[in-house]
Amino acid sequence: MISFVVGRNMGHLGRCISISEKLHQMNLPIQVFAFKESHGYLLDNLQNHIPLNPYKSRKFEDGKQTELLIHDWRSEVTAFRIEGKVDLNTKIVTIYHSDFSLHRNDSPEMREYKQKIQKTANHSNIFLHMNLFPPERSDTSLNCIYIPVPLITRDISMPPEEVKNKLKLQADESFILVQMGGGLGPSRYQQIVKWYEQINALAGRYRFVVAGQLQEEDFQFDKRIIKAPLFPNGKNLVNAASLVISKPGMGILGDCISTGTPLLFLPADDAEREQKIGMLRKILNSDMGTIKEPEEIVTKIEQALAKKNVFQENFSKIPTNGAEVASKIIETAYRIPLSELPKRREELLRLTPFSSYGNKS
Repeated sequence: MISFVVGRNMGHLGRCISISEKLHQMNLPIQVFAFKESHGYLLDNLQNHIPLNPYKSRKFEDGKQTELLIHDWRSEVTAFRIEGKVDLNTKIVTIYHSDFSLHRNDSPEMREYKQKIQKTANHSNIFLHMNLFPPERSDTSLNCIYIPVPLITRDISMPPEEVKNKLKLQADESFILVQMGGGLGPSRYQQIVKWYEQINALAGRYRFVVAGQLQEEDFQFDKRIIKAPLFPNGKNLVNAASLVISKPGMGILGDCISTGTPLLFLPADDAEREQKIGMLRKILNSDMGTIKEPEEIVTKIEQALAKKNVFQENFSKIPTNGAEVASKIIETAYRIPLSELPKRREELLRLTPFSSYGNKS
């Protein structure tokens, strides 16, 4: 059995859905463990094809039947073997993103964040690390099999016209999507209300659609702003939008890259989100995709709408077939005994499309 333990955030849930569906299509035994608050959302996507279980780290049920354990992103999972919650021969696969290399100019918060990534990876057998650009092969000093993979995103499953119909918009009517994540857990974006107030003030100037959340914010929106339901596949909503304004996050970044939708990130409230802003800045080679202060929001919106082609041109250079690549790696690892994994490292590395890590095609 393959077990997938997933966190609360929308980006993590989206990657879990995408990979679980691929593994199910490969006829592999897959089950998902998730916090109960996200079960409704997951059930809308996984339906009855993939078993869904409540996740409780203190009592990981069915752990002894798990031969390969995937997590995105629950650092406590890597201790399950020594805690006796899974068999000693269970293989652990960690999925994550972001730069974890330590630099002299890192803030104390950034250094702590990167060290947590390294620690979690070092207690895994395989670390599937999402990369925006082809990485240079180097000694990562990690005690695991490090495999870079492209962005993991979902497929579009609804045309823009149908999305707009659900929003009660005309097929030719454009809108700006405002996205603040799932709204759950300790990593909930801390500046939601501040930026909702800014959006409210511009309701007469732009057509805004606010994306639904797992836990809605108690905020009184201007009646001209559309509150979207929680779409089972949020990428459909992104694909129909002319522009996205969002808290920094990997899930929304991947959706915008894969659909070519211009993106404006709001200010970061922690080190992890600061890295997402850095990623977008690197892709665009400018700060065109970031809003730093409320006073510049109109200027940034107008610039992004006018330079949609710049976003699309740069986004088109980023590979987004990570779900397919990761699923193939997981399938191969599932069939290899834990004791044999280190000897089969190069075989697994050949499954990544990045030539610096083994694939020479």
